[in-house]
Amino acid sequence: MREHGRGEILAWVAGKKDGLIVLRDPSGLREVRVEGRDADKLTSLPLETLVWIKGVLKESSLIVEEITVINKPIVERGVNYIAERPSPREFAESYYWYVRREEFWKTAFLRSRLLKYARELLEERGFIEIEAPMVGVASDPGLRGARKLWTQAYGYKLELTSSVIMYKQLMASVFEKIFYTARNVREEPLENSGSGRHLFEFTQLDLEWGLSSMEDVMRLAEDLIYYSHKRILEDSPDILPEKNRDPNLFKPPYPMLTYSDAVKKARELGFNEEWGRELSVEAETALSKGFEKPFWLAFFPQASRGFYYYPLEGDEKLNMDFNLILPWGFGEVLDGGCREYRYERLVERIKKQGEDIGKYRWFLDLALNGGIAPSCGWGLGLERFIRFLLGLDHIVYATLHPRLPGVLPP
Repeated sequence: MREHGRGEILAWVAGKKDGLIVLRDPSGLREVRVEGRDADKLTSLPLETLVWIKGVLKESSLIVEEITVINKPIVERGVNYIAERPSPREFAESYYWYVRREEFWKTAFLRSRLLKYARELLEERGFIEIEAPMVGVASDPGLRGARKLWTQAYGYKLELTSSVIMYKQLMASVFEKIFYTARNVREEPLENSGSGRHLFEFTQLDLEWGLSSMEDVMRLAEDLIYYSHKRILEDSPDILPEKNRDPNLFKPPYPMLTYSDAVKKARELGFNEEWGRELSVEAETALSKGFEKPFWLAFFPQASRGFYYYPLEGDEKLNMDFNLILPWGFGEVLDGGCREYRYERLVERIKKQGEDIGKYRWFLDLALNGGIAPSCGWGLGLERFIRFLLGLDHIVYATLHPRLPGVLPP
């Protein structure tokens, strides 16, 4: 539908107004004035009629010579998806119509390309991709306020995957360099629906590197993000807003703040942050607004995180872990660290967090028998990265199957 001249078009009737018609095909939407002998027939069709049109397409007009109706709806749709962009809640409730809007083509295209570029770099660095499980006896306990969901099968209670952390440690102990494209489900608190960056179903590029260091995996994350952005600028720069076309935006290395420094800075900004707890979304957002490029936030207290982090040498109250924070108020996009693999320490930390030891039996059996190797890794939130790159005000627009906390999804 982008080419001018005589030809054939297979498209849906997406909108009509004052002699104009909006046609939609996989290339997007196009508004034209309809002329020709079958013009009235075309404009009288209900919205979402699929038609085959033979005629001449000019810059702002379509001369219709012949039309064939392929599929005509019984009832004309009530959702006007070509009008103003829906609110986050409206989109989450009725995305099955709104994904036809042109901006969501950008979301779909960018998601596809980011995964392609990530695989390019990781495979070149010797990593292999492994399929992610959807259920298991126990998923990630370190969900920072979110709740795990579960189901039953064959008389067993199974948790839906909220993180592949223990599976990553297992596979990195065998294959050394691995990654997953993992879908995760977490029941986020209702108040997080307005944060602009929380979904209760989302995608992470989850990576683990056996026998690596914290610096190794942090540098790898920087390289992957820089490479992905560079490839977008080479192949499809127009998909990004002008502000995000700076080739140096993601150029490594990134500055780093310790957790303790971040708490201090947040307090200076007027936030009542308590040392030992996660930074509030509001404080993290405020800190993020003070940066013009991504920055690392490292060495969180053990009490604020899951049992699987390795302690910081010289100060075991802290973890060898990190978040990558995007600038301009967009906040966390990546979470990672080095993993605890010692049986006694794993048991100690699981008990300290009030978790049921029995749920982690398979993982602890591996650790007891030397089956878990030292490793470090991270998980990159794909929808959060897309949100930043496209300059979106809410993460709900960065996915084509939005699952917003508190909203019943189709």
